[in-house]
Amino acid sequence: MAVRLRILIAFLLVGAFVAHGQDLHMAARGELQAVCADPDGLQWAVTDAGEILRSPDGAAWTVFDFNAQYAGYYPQMSWRAVAAGGGSVMVAGLDANGHLAVFTSSRGTVWSARSLEYTLEGERAELDVTPVSLSYDPLRDSFFLCGSGGTLFEMPGCSHCNRLTRYPADTLYARIQAGFNATLLGSGGFRKVETL
Repeated sequence: MAVRLRILIAFLLVGAFVAHGQDLHMAARGELQAVCADPDGLQWAVTDAGEILRSPDGAAWTVFDFNAQYAGYYPQMSWRAVAAGGGSVMVAGLDANGHLAVFTSSRGTVWSARSLEYTLEGERAELDVTPVSLSYDPLRDSFFLCGSGGTLFEMPGCSHCNRLTRYPADTLYARIQAGFNATLLGSGGFRKVETL
């Protein structure tokens, strides 16, 4: 079930890019990990080599080598997820030590680290999971990271307002917006409709 679910999600994510997949693959050095399109039609992709790609039409791709541009300032990253919306794009991945890092940008040229701190029972903690997907919810104006440990991590515009929820799944694969609801998909056949 989990393997079929991953294949379905990958098919949905990559489906819009099939016509230009060869151009995208040729533009990137690393292996493609995730793709998305923002509401204005700009398309984004990330690779495990720390590359962030963007395209206005899916045919011509510009490659931003995050690891080369930020060498010595930020850790070397292997991207796993990307999402865009609300005038921003967000990428999530693992550094060389296997720790989660999330970065955000308004135009894709200057990137800032996103705080992963949250409050749990009055104590401050920092999220450190393996990311699987990112999505943007325009109704809540928030990005959502899905990951290992059944993690759903909400990141609104206020970086001090992050919120962690865990669901009964080894891995939460996706949060799919459906009007005023969202469907959560996870391992072990987990499926839940989240009411906003």
